[in-house]
Amino acid sequence: MSSSVLLNTFLKNTSQVAPVFALTEYDSTAFAKQSAELAVTLFTQPVISNGSFICLVNNLPHFFTAFESKYQYASGQDIYVTVVALKNSITRQYDIESQMYAQGFHLAAQEWQVRRYNDIDESDYFRTTTFRKVRQSGHPLTVMDNLLIERDLHMDMLRECSGRSDAHVYRYVFAGELIRKNDKVLDCACGLGYGSYILSSFRNPAQVTGVDICPDSSAYANAVYGNDKLSYRTLDIDHFTDAGLDSYDVITSFETIEHVVDYHAFFRMCLAHLKPDGRVIASVPYLWVDETGKDPNPYHFHEFDWAKFKALFLEYGFVIEGRYHQTAPGGFKLPQARRAWSGFNIEASESETEWLVVVATPDLTHANWQGSAQQAYVNPEYHGQHLPLYLNFAAGYANPWLHRQLVQIGQRIDNNQVRADYAARLIAHSGHDSMMLKTVEGYALQQHTDWFAQAKALIDAADTASFHLNLFDLRWYVSLTFLWARKQFEAGNMAAAKPYFERLTATDCNQFCVLLTIKAVESYYFLAKMAIIAGDTPAAINQLQAGKQVISDATRAFQASLDQHEDEVATFLWPEMADMLDAGALLNNLLIKIRTANTTEEVLLEARFLENNKRFGLINLVDSFKQTFKDDDTQQLKLIGQSYVNRLVAKVCTQPTEGDLYIWGTGVVAKNAYVKLQEKRIRVAGFIDNNAESGAQFLGLPVLTPSPSLFATARTVCITSVGSSAEIASSVPNHVQCIYIA
Repeated sequence: MSSSVLLNTFLKNTSQVAPVFALTEYDSTAFAKQSAELAVTLFTQPVISNGSFICLVNNLPHFFTAFESKYQYASGQDIYVTVVALKNSITRQYDIESQMYAQGFHLAAQEWQVRRYNDIDESDYFRTTTFRKVRQSGHPLTVMDNLLIERDLHMDMLRECSGRSDAHVYRYVFAGELIRKNDKVLDCACGLGYGSYILSSFRNPAQVTGVDICPDSSAYANAVYGNDKLSYRTLDIDHFTDAGLDSYDVITSFETIEHVVDYHAFFRMCLAHLKPDGRVIASVPYLWVDETGKDPNPYHFHEFDWAKFKALFLEYGFVIEGRYHQTAPGGFKLPQARRAWSGFNIEASESETEWLVVVATPDLTHANWQGSAQQAYVNPEYHGQHLPLYLNFAAGYANPWLHRQLVQIGQRIDNNQVRADYAARLIAHSGHDSMMLKTVEGYALQQHTDWFAQAKALIDAADTASFHLNLFDLRWYVSLTFLWARKQFEAGNMAAAKPYFERLTATDCNQFCVLLTIKAVESYYFLAKMAIIAGDTPAAINQLQAGKQVISDATRAFQASLDQHEDEVATFLWPEMADMLDAGALLNNLLIKIRTANTTEEVLLEARFLENNKRFGLINLVDSFKQTFKDDDTQQLKLIGQSYVNRLVAKVCTQPTEGDLYIWGTGVVAKNAYVKLQEKRIRVAGFIDNNAESGAQFLGLPVLTPSPSLFATARTVCITSVGSSAEIASSVPNHVQCIYIA
């Protein structure tokens, strides 16, 4: 064999389905030569009814022959085949996928765990890909010829290689990353069930139920995709009240409501069956109309623009968490568009796209949700009779349904402005859980004009003597006080901040949870910095030593939690304790620097360096983004560190900037750099992207292609490329200042 086998993707895709078999001597011998770590066994049994198989792309015809001679249908079977690419192969992805689909396979769900929608191009060279055998149950649609007859109305998008199919599938991938641990999911109008199957492939859902009005579709879906945590049933949403539906944490509806005469039935069903802290994720085609102003698709009864779609969610009492625009090649409106998925400003006006996607959660100030918010609270992730105090949200909050909506990182509303606005409405609505809500608001807001006075009033009015009656009051008193003091410090009001940091160093945070002690530790750090700035070295040393002692005491409290097996429920105890120890390293290193440095400036520069390069802080940042999934950010954040963004923004802040500042790039580095620059009140005029389309926007700002007209007004360009900044800078005219990390 002249070319080497590419195994990395295979090993990633098939890590959960061992052992691995080859069906031909050719494949067995090839893999034995190429990989000592991959044990490939020649399959010698007379029948194939389950298992994972592997073959080289150039051996597919022989594989198909061997497979067909041994395949035998079995209910619930799972047969995976990974076709492995060869170096220097000129075979196209489209050609191989089409062969596999013709032979009765579909794309395996785990394949979409590693694909990036914006980068897919079926004309690219073939890459190692995993497929799953369509269970040949006897249903007519398992035969490709029959399926193609139904394609205009029903299609299994995992059995087609096209921009259209990728667009449909990716909406489910996006939704899957928003599912929280142990969520129950309802997929409405699931069609042939491929999307529900994608949702069930993620780790978090406890159960996924797909419903569709067509009995034949539900039968196909159960036969091909059904498993222990995935089932399908026939349901007419117009008559959901008779269906005996459960309560759900997530309800999805992709390309549904334009197909039904009364789309209000779907929203009424959500009011009845979505939990008060649940999510709806839905999509519609964007203004699919012809010259008559009507949608030419005979199966569509309605057309939607953003104003109409948004108004529907608001009418039924939802907070819109996110608005997304999607395009794909071969679309109805934009047939030449590339695969693109991007977040869009919720308050922005109409903007051309192929599909609109919304993520929404119940607004618990709205009259439509007042009844359901009174139901008994159950957290799918933390439940049972013997929860640690700090996880007993039902006892700790006046409205525990707010915890997943607003507090829990990786599960809460991600948009800062939406989260802040919602918290403010909740405070005005009832006044309950006010310290928690004011803390949430403070972290989310960029402007704090009124917040400072309102937060201080809550802190000063808190009855600290009664905290033992509800230790969640202590938890939020500590968090709000720390946030208020830190923001005062950052604003240069150190005299105001100091007594509030001192309050926290005098508070026993371990009463609530050992992890709350991090606020006291960080308070010691800020007090030490104030003493350094004031030139009081002995006081700074005392604060740092006291902080280290608090951490030492906290380790004993941590051990007590472990003795009670709390970490078996609160699995976050270990990584959060790592953050505590990381803070100890910061205190210790700064203490060492104070004793060896010659100037105050030297100590403060070291403090800044230590803050920006915390070891565990970077790991937790990446982990939190992996949990929240923000479209492509999840995969990109594996490649970058927040320290890169911090250094880049710091460089911008230290350089004189005149005229318009543009950020080159529209990826996750650009996004985080923009947020940081906004925090520092540095105005950004827009973004630059070589492939920007006319009228494109990112984070509500224009995205422009590099051109003489652009550089006529731009005076500074912040280049966010991790690997090619210098090359990009060389293409920019000399009169424009380029800022980047080499």
